[in-house]
Amino acid sequence: MSSTSDPYGLSRTDQTGNGSPSNYNMNGFDTVNRLVVDGNYIDGSWELSVFVEDIAENVKVRVLGSLTLGGLMHRIVEGMNIQQSWSDHGIWWSDRKIWLLHNRTTLDQYGIQSDAKLMFRRMHGNLQVILPSMVPVVLRVNYSSRVFTVVRSICKELNIRHSEELSLSFPITRAHLKANTPLPTLRHGVRRPASPVSHGRSETATLKTKPYTPGLDGTPNSPYATLHSAVGTMMRLQSENSLDRERLDVAQYADCNFRRSAKTVFTEDWLMKPKNLIQKARLNSGWLDSSRSLMEHGIEPPPVTDSGDSVPTLYLCFKYYAFYDINLKYDAVRIHLLYEQARWSVLSGLLECTEDEMVVFAAYQLQAQLQSTAVRQGISPGPFTDPPNYYPTFGTTNTLTVNYMGGSRGSPDLSRRHVPITAGSYYGMGNAGNSSSLMRLPGAMSPMSGTSMVDGVSHRQPSDEGTFDEVDEMLAELEQSCGVAEEPGSTARALQNASGMFSTGGTLRTAPRGSDVPDTAEIPSLQDSLRVFRERTFMFRRYKVYWVVIREARLHLYRSERETDQPLYSYSLCDCSVTPDVSTATHKYILKLVVLAEPNRPNVNGARLNGSSTPNSISTVSREEIWLRFEAAEQYARWLAACRLGARGKTLASRVAYEKEVDTILEILRLQVPGPTPAISVDESVKYLGDLTDFCAERIIRKARSKNYLRQRITEAHVNIRNIPLLDAKHKYIQAWQRLTSFGRSYFTVSFDRGSNLGINSSSNNSGLFSTPMDDVIAICQGRFELVSPQSGDVLRAWNFTDLRSWNVNWDAGKVVLDFRSGTISFRPLCTNCKTIVEFIGGYVFLSQRTPEKSQDCNERLFHRLTGATD
Repeated sequence: MSSTSDPYGLSRTDQTGNGSPSNYNMNGFDTVNRLVVDGNYIDGSWELSVFVEDIAENVKVRVLGSLTLGGLMHRIVEGMNIQQSWSDHGIWWSDRKIWLLHNRTTLDQYGIQSDAKLMFRRMHGNLQVILPSMVPVVLRVNYSSRVFTVVRSICKELNIRHSEELSLSFPITRAHLKANTPLPTLRHGVRRPASPVSHGRSETATLKTKPYTPGLDGTPNSPYATLHSAVGTMMRLQSENSLDRERLDVAQYADCNFRRSAKTVFTEDWLMKPKNLIQKARLNSGWLDSSRSLMEHGIEPPPVTDSGDSVPTLYLCFKYYAFYDINLKYDAVRIHLLYEQARWSVLSGLLECTEDEMVVFAAYQLQAQLQSTAVRQGISPGPFTDPPNYYPTFGTTNTLTVNYMGGSRGSPDLSRRHVPITAGSYYGMGNAGNSSSLMRLPGAMSPMSGTSMVDGVSHRQPSDEGTFDEVDEMLAELEQSCGVAEEPGSTARALQNASGMFSTGGTLRTAPRGSDVPDTAEIPSLQDSLRVFRERTFMFRRYKVYWVVIREARLHLYRSERETDQPLYSYSLCDCSVTPDVSTATHKYILKLVVLAEPNRPNVNGARLNGSSTPNSISTVSREEIWLRFEAAEQYARWLAACRLGARGKTLASRVAYEKEVDTILEILRLQVPGPTPAISVDESVKYLGDLTDFCAERIIRKARSKNYLRQRITEAHVNIRNIPLLDAKHKYIQAWQRLTSFGRSYFTVSFDRGSNLGINSSSNNSGLFSTPMDDVIAICQGRFELVSPQSGDVLRAWNFTDLRSWNVNWDAGKVVLDFRSGTISFRPLCTNCKTIVEFIGGYVFLSQRTPEKSQDCNERLFHRLTGATD
């Protein structure tokens, strides 16, 4: 049949989903459904009004419920009759706060009716991202993509590998630290109210936002504070074509000189200083939902005609403290941003440390600053510099270029090898592997060049000893970078002589092989006679001598070396809390262990022992504190490394991981001992360390004898590391940061269900008779879920993720349910929403699946399944 026109401009030809005409069949039911009333066909179509952002007008189109979303956009473009590219536009449903991205889905399937408020708007827009170095950069991002995808695109622009470790966060203000202000939970599949999300946090932070001031009724006008851009903002070009845009100079994101001062950051509220554990927990209230888009969080892109003053601001931070495959050759920007986040966490007090540890951090920072300054000024390699190889080539994406003395040269390869510091050098091993007993040298003997001092003992650097050959070094580095060194049976030939390293202060022996270690003939054990404190007697701390053995991630206490048939006490080191108490000045080396003990546990021989890490029920678990006291730094380092491996569920068969841990601990202790004459003068120390707030936390500065005394300690510690290159200084800063007591813990305030039996004293959170009960605090870290005391920060109870059978969310009640083998835990988050808690747990489980054998492509679908985003 032919298609005729009617006076109202409606043809008898309808548009299909793709916009192509199709003739009506005037026979049968189609004729009845298309009756003519007043000259109009009654065909089931209806008028839909869509607001177009580019022209700021509503465009009315007539549609059918069977029309696809692609056909709707085609009709909108035809109705405007404007010749321009519309490929970057999409449909935003403002009522439900969702993007309509499936072009083949019909309007009926989406549930769109004539009263739906739809917007045809751009999907890409500018976003100001505050990097961990407090440097703002403006990038074009996709506001319709999930946050996980947006972070991956940002990391690709900045040449940051393993983007799954990072995420975006709202700026945190002082008001957020005073009360719990969780973000609203965003859920698909339910009709959301038409009111905006501003009751939680919907307004975006901009550089021109007014300061936070409460209204007359006490309600906040804006949840974000002002971010003053004194240094400036790096801006990308506005072209949609990536080939037309100027690529970012990634080298400037690895420059220590391109940063703000600590006074500026804390005065202008770029970062907050938490005063207690509750405020530390509230700092985690701003994380975005990784499975939702930016606009679903209430973050609106700037208008098309905007001059750039209202660009929304978000913080890019490392969300998960599980850093995989850090490579000095490819991760210059990643290492620098990690270094900056570690530095600001120490300066803000988020992670507390002692004065000795702060001196070590300041020494590494001073070395990195001197190296970076030397590179910018084009100074030839000298006492503070290495050849300028700090910004390597990033694969095949682009090659960074650094200017030296007005010229430009390509980025060299980081192929020059640096001999790592090994445990053998600290134990005085010669080339033959025999102990030379350097611990017996007089303490007053002046050290030779290239040596270090720990407890007054001279230890030669590995560069003078040649402990490793080149092949062994490459194998050890390859295993460590791939994570293979963490597993039992790692084949590091350079460490096969480790049995001769422990001639003093302890013995590393081997036990018969167990069934869980198929690649090694024997499982080593660490044993020595130590002073152990278990329980107080009349308020006095009394140490008792035991023969202590660590074997297969278990701690055994024997009466003596001869009576080792059956231990007096046995504890599992899995999930234990390890807290060092060290003072190199007073030669105090104490290791505090908090283990989960189950009384009357039968051992292999049928005897009853004290101690277990996997309780059968929550109510039968108790905490027991054990202190180990050591006489020397080397002895302390070996036992601390063994306990840390045991806390992660690993044995001493992980030779490379164990020796690396020992080396790092000894190096940190070595830096805490005053060295010889500083390499920089007093005037230079005042120049580089003039403002100590950029190097040390204010708490440490106030408690120090004087600022000059603190500068002197930093310069003395800097002597031992004055020759390491820039990236190594940053990397060692990160390694020292990872060994702080509270590293890796993300705190949250929660409210457990009434009557929950957590196996601890229920009155631990009550500080007085008339005081208000404090909120419960939990900590989520790599592989563990912990219950923390709000007053002291001590771990009251810990659960391993390996014992976690499932985690669920009751979205209506706002509760998280964790099902462990030992029981079920249910709680309601207070400072954040349920999705953030589940995302932390599922995120760590997802990151634990990364192995060198698997493809390094990030499985985004698996990530969203583990973090609770099933829709």
